[in-house]
Amino acid sequence: MVPNPESDSEESTGGTRTAGSAADADRHVSVETDGETADRREVVLVVDDEPGAADLAATYLERLLDEVETVTVTSPAAALERLRERRIDCVVSDHDMPESTGLELLETVRSEVGDVPFVLFTGKGSEEIASEAISAGVTDYLQKEGGTDQYEMLANRVDNALSRRQAESDLREVNRKVTAIHEFATGLSCVDSVEGVFERVVDVASEVLEFDRCLTARREGEYVYPAALSEGVTEDDVRRFELGEGLAGRTVAEERTFLVEEVGKSADADPVDDDVESAISVPIGGYGLIQAISSGRATFDKRDVEFAELVAAHAAEAMEQIETEGALRAERDRLAALFDNVPSPVARLAIDESGERRLDATNDAFESTFGCAAGEVTYAEMCAAIVPEGVESIEPDWSETDMGPIRTEVERRTVSGVRDFILNAIPTERDDEVLLHLVYADIDEQKRVERTLRRLHEATREMFRGEDRQTVAEVAARTAIDTLGFPNSGVRLYDPQSGTLEPTAISEEAIAAIGDRPPFGPGDGLVWDAYDRNEVVVVDDLASAETVVEYGDVRSLLVVPLGDHGVMPLGSPDPHFFDDTDVRLAQVLAANVTAALDRAERTEQLRERDAALQRELDRLEKFAGVVSHDLRNPLTVATGRVELLRALIDGEDAHEQLDRVEDAHARMGELIDDLLALAREGRTVDDPEPVALADAVREAWGTVDTDGAALEVETGNAIVHADPERLRTLFENLFRNSVEHGSTSSRVKPGDSVEHGSTGSRIPPESGDGVEHGSTNGDHGVTVTVETLPDGFSVADDGPGFDGVDPEEAMEYGVSSADQGSGLGLAIVREIADAHGWRVSVGGREAGTGGADGDAAGDGDEEAAGDGDGARFEFRTDG
Repeated sequence: MVPNPESDSEESTGGTRTAGSAADADRHVSVETDGETADRREVVLVVDDEPGAADLAATYLERLLDEVETVTVTSPAAALERLRERRIDCVVSDHDMPESTGLELLETVRSEVGDVPFVLFTGKGSEEIASEAISAGVTDYLQKEGGTDQYEMLANRVDNALSRRQAESDLREVNRKVTAIHEFATGLSCVDSVEGVFERVVDVASEVLEFDRCLTARREGEYVYPAALSEGVTEDDVRRFELGEGLAGRTVAEERTFLVEEVGKSADADPVDDDVESAISVPIGGYGLIQAISSGRATFDKRDVEFAELVAAHAAEAMEQIETEGALRAERDRLAALFDNVPSPVARLAIDESGERRLDATNDAFESTFGCAAGEVTYAEMCAAIVPEGVESIEPDWSETDMGPIRTEVERRTVSGVRDFILNAIPTERDDEVLLHLVYADIDEQKRVERTLRRLHEATREMFRGEDRQTVAEVAARTAIDTLGFPNSGVRLYDPQSGTLEPTAISEEAIAAIGDRPPFGPGDGLVWDAYDRNEVVVVDDLASAETVVEYGDVRSLLVVPLGDHGVMPLGSPDPHFFDDTDVRLAQVLAANVTAALDRAERTEQLRERDAALQRELDRLEKFAGVVSHDLRNPLTVATGRVELLRALIDGEDAHEQLDRVEDAHARMGELIDDLLALAREGRTVDDPEPVALADAVREAWGTVDTDGAALEVETGNAIVHADPERLRTLFENLFRNSVEHGSTSSRVKPGDSVEHGSTGSRIPPESGDGVEHGSTNGDHGVTVTVETLPDGFSVADDGPGFDGVDPEEAMEYGVSSADQGSGLGLAIVREIADAHGWRVSVGGREAGTGGADGDAAGDGDEEAAGDGDGARFEFRTDG
């Protein structure tokens, strides 16, 4: 047990847990490792038969999402193996894969692993697949649309799925603990000793509240003694305390809760164990305490305190009940003499040898509770009056005097309505008859709390379904009235812009009692003080309290903070309305409201991010329209004006200047065409067609100014599924790139890409594989080879290559080695590939995997290849 804290400032109902608590960063996960708790990152499994696609998605997820770790696999079988080996928090899967589809993988995951968030991220989307995915229970469905936006959308969807799962997990954890505490409270009815209750408290604190080191202590006279210890606490770690001495003595003497975040800062600290750094100490009525200790600083938070207080309250009630029952059993032989002094309702039945029952006596408590008195009603009339219809009474054969006492829960009709009781039936023998003492212990309040908590959990689930803070606040305000039975309620949320607590959701009952309420800010009394200090405020009678603002007909006020979100004021027209149970229930509701507001806030942030991305997409579409119309029309007018001007002026220098203007206009036209191509080609290909690769190659070659270059087609009868027009554009840009740099023998400067525009003659296509040449002028130009790969196709040339430049940089926007290049040619190639869901790899001519015959460079000789490595582009089209 730890000693007295430095001052009352250590007392609190909240705190910050350093690891594994609800106060940690969103979705930060704690795991058990060799008996110690360690933080771990959430793990996202990316499944795609294209390794590059899987790696790219994983890279973006780790870059865009904090506290996320990715694992990539290239087959459903490998994915299932990973899921069996370790905990996976989310699965991102392609749909079309060689072994099975993403939906088939989903079905296997659901049957073998369970409800893991599953995002279908497919390059071949359709309404049919989307419908199947929704029917199969996929968490989210997203098509690969090209560019980086798709990965930002994917990260949003994954983040949303993880947030939902974490929020649901938090709610399940709270419900699990509350349910377990209810079971603990119910189980206490079977415990027949105070010592047994102390042991049960340690068990529930260790197993349910997950306190690693905890203990209970009992009060005996002026001392507090250790009662029960968890596994992590030894006899050497505890000692006896005088009442009022240290943290344990003060907790029992003052019957209030203490939270100590740093024991070392207490001037009077003298821990029994030097390893103790933080603790919570909660009184169990006047019987003792429960204490949790830790070697870490600020280990415990407000929720730990609330749960510990709930456990302590149930334990105190059980101890009180046990003491009452124990007193009855101890005094059984003298029960008749003490009959009228028992505070609980008691009736005594006399049962003769024939089994006939007679109401022999009732005490004052019985008569005032049930309205029946011996001598005025018979036993049968008493049963008819107090046993509700449909409820069985206990009717054993009490003529058997060796029968032991019976203890059971019953419903009985009282003068104030039907209530729940623990009925103890205690038989004793007198002369020739059996005396049966029926002792009733009222547990209606306890049962009411249990029923209230169940309804509170249902309301909490409704709050978690709310998508915004306003909805959560409205549900919370009604729950306080409809579930907890408070006369009026409201929720005030903090507005950072105005710096005030806004009346977000005020019940009709509160408006009727108080009237319309303005926002509250600093200095506006009790409601603001509760928020500013993050403390519960209870005022038993506002009529006798000094307040800054008026509260109308409200006499009792209870204000519970909602963390940084605001406060929940509750009121009643009756003074002294809120008892300790009401305060605890209000704190449980406030904790759940705070969690729901956290989730709603995260949901709103994600919705805003999605909206921002959509606005960006809309701006890109508008940009394409501006390029198409608003730029091209003025350019046409400018070109026409130059032609008119050329006819009006003479002079070689003037015409030379006009030539330069026309060159600039031509350059602008090329830029407009390339920008439009980027906007157009980047759209996802939804309906690809089977296209003969050789035909597409020759058609594109025929539209390019080849300038003496040669084409080798080694594709056979290969078919590729693509958009025919965009596939032709892809080949045209690659051919122009090869011809320009192969013909000029230019070298690429570091940081430049290798695309351009050039002039030449058109060569018509020929049938069959072989070599096609452009115009000949005595200079043998570059040779371009197109061939098939096992999973796609490649385009290579024997020109100068990249000459020290990172090939991947060659496909970036706006970078060109050609003086007149737009810097967009190879970027368009990349956009077209992304739109088809293909993976592109770029490198020297000898770096590729080659075609079917394994020759990556084609049949060109070393002289034709020039002194560079050539350029090679490989397109992986499978999946």
